[in-house]
This record gives sequence, structure tokens and C-alpha cells, in this order.
Amino acid sequence: MSTEYAGAMDLDPPLDPEEASWIRDGVGPGHGGWIPTRDGSALRPRPEADPAELVAWLRDLVAAGRREVSGAVAAYDTETRELVLITARGGRVTRRVVRRALRSAGRPNVIDLATRRRAISRQIS
Repeated sequence: MSTEYAGAMDLDPPLDPEEASWIRDGVGPGHGGWIPTRDGSALRPRPEADPAELVAWLRDLVAAGRREVSGAVAAYDTETRELVLITARGGRVTRRVVRRALRSAGRPNVIDLATRRRAISRQIS
């Protein structure tokens, strides 16, 4: 999966340096796929992050109630061409599919006339 991200989540109050380094250096579920900015006032998604992981971690952060999170991040999967919007505002984190993934064609929509025999409904005399 190759996902491209655009956008950021603003934090109020900003992260202190200890929290920012814990998220930045965290492995596994520690960072939730996020990278804090230098001043700790925003979070940006890591390039290899999974959108579901980003949403789950943000919801945990909002549920802790220690800071207000607001912003939007768009995730675009370059293989399936699916576009997902992750938003946070007013104590809620939502994930919405803006554009669905392309359907894989199970069978082609083209009829090969050379391989099909013509059927005549009635004989013309």
C-alpha cells in the first residue's frame, strides 16, 4: 500500500518537549503513526502510517481530554485511488471516504465478435 498524506492536526495546548520526543521516538503503538512538529503545536502523519491506526490513536488522544485537537488530513491511496478524509473538531474524530476505491473488473466489458457466431432469428427466403 502506498498512501500519500496532506494536512495536519493542531493541538491546544501544544505538546511539551518530553511528550513530543516520546511520540517522535515511539515505536509500535507509541506514536500511532504521527510525527509532532518542532514546537509541538501540530501532528503530521508518517508516510508509512495506516489511516485506521491514525484515527484510533487520535481518538485515544481526544478521549484523554488533556488537549483540544482540530484539523484535517487527507489520505490518498495511489494504488486503489481511494481518498479518505480524517477530521478532528469539537472532541470528535471522524473518518470519511471521499472517493471509493476503483472496482476491479471481474470480466471485461468488451464482446469479441469474431469468436461469437451470429444467430439468425428466422430464415429469410
